[in-house]
Amino acid sequence: MTLHPIKTSIESLYVHIPFCASKCSYCVFYSVPAAPDSSRLNFLARLLLEFDEHAAAGKTDGRPMSSVFIGGGTPTLLAPLELEALLRAIRSRFPLRPDVEFSIECNPETLTEEKAAVLSAWGVNRVSLGAQSFSSGLRARLGRSGDPGRIGPAVRMLRRQGIENIGLDLIYAIPGQCMKEWEADLKAALAFGPQHLSTYSLTIEEGSALAADGSLQAPDEALAVEMWETAEAVAESAGMRRYEISNFAVPGFECRHNLSAWHAGTYLGCGPAACSFDGVLRWGNPASLEEWMQPEIRREEDRIPPEARAAESLLFGLRTVDGWEPCEFKERSGFDFLELRGPQIRKLEAEGLLEFRDGRLRPTRRGLLFNDAIGRELL
Repeated sequence: MTLHPIKTSIESLYVHIPFCASKCSYCVFYSVPAAPDSSRLNFLARLLLEFDEHAAAGKTDGRPMSSVFIGGGTPTLLAPLELEALLRAIRSRFPLRPDVEFSIECNPETLTEEKAAVLSAWGVNRVSLGAQSFSSGLRARLGRSGDPGRIGPAVRMLRRQGIENIGLDLIYAIPGQCMKEWEADLKAALAFGPQHLSTYSLTIEEGSALAADGSLQAPDEALAVEMWETAEAVAESAGMRRYEISNFAVPGFECRHNLSAWHAGTYLGCGPAACSFDGVLRWGNPASLEEWMQPEIRREEDRIPPEARAAESLLFGLRTVDGWEPCEFKERSGFDFLELRGPQIRKLEAEGLLEFRDGRLRPTRRGLLFNDAIGRELL
């Protein structure tokens, strides 16, 4: 794909760091475990060229971005000098708003005081820590290496360096997991006073190591639903509010980057397997470090008709508790959602999955829980 001028301003930047210490059994994201130091250095050199390539093609158009998200893989597997080079390159090549939300994913095992200091010095102000579980037994079932005892020290390192906006990620519906273990994980996470909590139901996806092990069975649907509901009750007791199917935050600390993507915001993706959306077209980098490292990246362009794109955006926004305001949806998509999917919306209303409330189209509590049913109707 040849880069072309965008139709609207890019609001967010996503950078994919593919390296990790080891591959978790549930993971289907593109990652490269146990890569040598030379691979990381070559990767960073190519990444900076990709930054320059997008800037030369007018991808940023000079307007400052609202959010930056560095994900992976494990971004904090990079050495301190490598992290510094990455963060310096982002700030030197992309215009960012003074109040930019600057996030990075972090494996507690890979964080050091020196790395935390680098993150703080270069303006990272939000860190998402992959806890997954505080139980060594459950972590083993997930193929998650490392000591859960490292989570607390990682939180304290970040706070000592002035990074207060910290989120923790947990997984539930793990094979063999009981409700008591899930409640213990929730309470352990919230004891650190995070501003954000993500609780993801384990999906055993094709291509993962878990899928290859046919002996593992996730908890039944009734228990998984009870775990979903318990997460809300425990999070609310800690002053958090659910704002998306799997995400809770202290009011004012919702992830700006994700909210933008769920509401048809534009974003630029750099690194292998990263995707971009300019308001009209979506394109993706190859999910292969070797292919992405080539002098000319072969990108796959996704040309979806405007009506189908609008329907997809409608669905994404209905993952969030606040849903869509009609004028906001029309401004983002070019469509009135009742003209776009009126009969389907009315049917979902009658089924108790959607509702009009406070001038917005929102999923009901049941609609959040059974969001797949909304998707089948709208797409």
